Amino acid sequence: MPPLRLFADAFEHVIDAYHWHIFETQQVGFHLPFGLSKYIILEMIAAGLILAIFIPLSRRAKSGEAPRGFFWNTFESLLTFIRDKVAKPTIGEHDADRFVPFLWTTFLFVLFCNLLGMLPFMGSPTASIAVTGALAVVAFFAIHGSAAAKMGTGKYIKAYLPHIDAPLGLGPPIAFLIFGIEIMGNFIKAFVLAVRLFANMFAGHLVLAFILFFIVMAKHTDWFLFWPVTAGSVLMVTGLSLLELFVAFLQAYIFTFLTALFLGTALHPHH
Repeated sequence: MPPLRLFADAFEHVIDAYHWHIFETQQVGFHLPFGLSKYIILEMIAAGLILAIFIPLSRRAKSGEAPRGFFWNTFESLLTFIRDKVAKPTIGEHDADRFVPFLWTTFLFVLFCNLLGMLPFMGSPTASIAVTGALAVVAFFAIHGSAAAKMGTGKYIKAYLPHIDAPLGLGPPIAFLIFGIEIMGNFIKAFVLAVRLFANMFAGHLVLAFILFFIVMAKHTDWFLFWPVTAGSVLMVTGLSLLELFVAFLQAYIFTFLTALFLGTALHPHH
């Protein structure tokens, strides 16, 4: 298989598409109806799994029943970790509980989207810049909308305009320059949120796809080349998949932590 064709086929496995192909060619698969894309379906699956897991657990927790079993304790521990180790240290004890549901939802959605890419024939919607960009936009409006609602829009904007005593009347120009830098910084933070998550998930899955395509490249060679390449590729993919599993949790945590950190900074601009 020519290298360019190999790259194209590997690339097709980690990008969004309206044809859900299963093997290395698009001859085996199916077209998605109603203008839906593969990642839209996977996002709906991720949301459905979250609802299916946490609605029953929330009802049991609301009844006052003590957590029992590995399943319940595992998912409750995840949420407790986000509340105690992410929300409260970055937002503060008094404001954290109001934003914990938003951070929980963000963490779980990103995590489930990441983990879907670990399943055969699936994919990670977070490997698309459109998906991570949309998540970053939601985080941007949640961060600054919450701060504006708490302090008032005028007061919140004024918090970015410092009072500077400078000779020769340079105080106001410097203050407006700092104001512009701060505003631009907010957009850069949202951009970083989107690109960091996208780059990590996309690159990881692309590497896995390339390694698997070594088997395809070697299928027309002699057996003494095919079997070592196949065995080596499988072992490498297995090892890297374990790393990708760790990365799936890590990137969900980082996205949520940065969102909480930016939210705490916006809510408490003078701290």
